[in-house]
Amino acid sequence: MGSDNHIDSLAKRLIKQLGLSEDIDNLDNKKDNKDGSKKKSCINLSASNLLVIAGLLSGALTVDSLLVDARQEIQIVLTGSLKQKTELEKMMDQIGTMPFDEVVKAIVGRF
Repeated sequence: MGSDNHIDSLAKRLIKQLGLSEDIDNLDNKKDNKDGSKKKSCINLSASNLLVIAGLLSGALTVDSLLVDARQEIQIVLTGSLKQKTELEKMMDQIGTMPFDEVVKAIVGRF
């Protein structure tokens, strides 16, 4: 039950961040219908949906490709990593974008 509360909390934060305040009110209040039954929220997100949304909003996930087949079914391929880059990996990413002669000059200049 504790994880359900965390998921609900995450859902509410994501919905607010997306600017869907009307829907967050529905999640909080779930007013009764005329027949006495509870209204269903118009947003019903699973834990995996919430994690994907959070990953996209935080930049941990990026869209790698969109695939549309002959039946008009869409597949979205996401790419990301749970591993955080080390300082060396960040430095290598920067060096990888530099022209080769600048890299050699920087290495030789250090000796």
